[in-house]
Amino acid sequence: MKTSFSGIFFGFICVGLGCFLLAGSWGAYLDYNRIQKYSGQASGHVTKKHFQTAADGSGNYYLDYSFVSSAGSKINASSSISKQQWDTLQVNDNLKIRYDPSNSNHNIPIYGGGPSPILAFFMLVLGAVFLVFGTLRFIASFKKGHK
Repeated sequence: MKTSFSGIFFGFICVGLGCFLLAGSWGAYLDYNRIQKYSGQASGHVTKKHFQTAADGSGNYYLDYSFVSSAGSKINASSSISKQQWDTLQVNDNLKIRYDPSNSNHNIPIYGGGPSPILAFFMLVLGAVFLVFGTLRFIASFKKGHK
């Protein structure tokens, strides 16, 4: 029996990446379902915009906002948003907030925040492709030798 150690290694990496993407897909799906259950809506306003640089030079765009829940309590919150949304919104702009009525601290701006089912589906497909490819590559690495 002839084995290809580079094939085994490459197959193992692809299977690992596939599993990682499938787990991420499941997490994105759970986040999407959790946020869909946020039945409370309120009008809020942007209080601050800030950018946080990561170690690799990239960064995240954050929006601080406040709103008043249906219970009458003022909530101050922060959420990461896309650069395009960050560029569009300005301090003191109004925006709609979706929140969990049982815990107003669980909230998200409706303006475009939140996980997407398309992202979850894309990660599912990509993870499945890597998993299948890695498994096939792993199996193909164990060939019968020719005499």
